[in-house]
Amino acid sequence: MIDDPLTLGPKLSSKLIGRAQGFYALASQEEVGLLMAMNFAFTEGKYNGSTITVLGRNAVFTKVREMPVIGGSGLFRFATGYVQG
Repeated sequence: MIDDPLTLGPKLSSKLIGRAQGFYALASQEEVGLLMAMNFAFTEGKYNGSTITVLGRNAVFTKVREMPVIGGSGLFRFATGYVQG
């Protein structure tokens, strides 16, 4: 389970704008592959109360990873696309 701060930038002093909440589980016998379900729940500004939902496989040691955006709420209702890390 995760419930991590969502901030404007990577520094600890960055402004808190929401929470990254969800879970991940090991989902591969051959490599470090995770099943991840995560909501980015915004609590500040015009996005307050809105969410973006990501669900997918995270191959941890792959240089570039993509996971699908499967929806959202509030200002992100019917969101589609992908996150890349």
